[in-house]
Amino acid sequence: MNKSKKKLNTLIKRKNLIQMLKANGIKRTNKEALEFMENLIKENLINTLQFAKQNMEIHGRKTLMPEDIQASLIPKGKHDYFEI
Repeated sequence: MNKSKKKLNTLIKRKNLIQMLKANGIKRTNKEALEFMENLIKENLINTLQFAKQNMEIHGRKTLMPEDIQASLIPKGKHDYFEI
């Protein structure tokens, strides 16, 4: 089986990822770069879902809401500090 046909991310097909790259002006892409992008997408999605689940459980719900996902996308470590 051809190793380049292997796809790790089933959410975004490799063909669609290549089309997005070409639409943004990237003509050619290395196989390792594609695999790296697929892994990055997968890791970011898993992290986002974990934070969204925590937010959902904090609010005492069993249903994932768009607000949970938006709250999980806020950069961590950037807190607003107010002077009293």
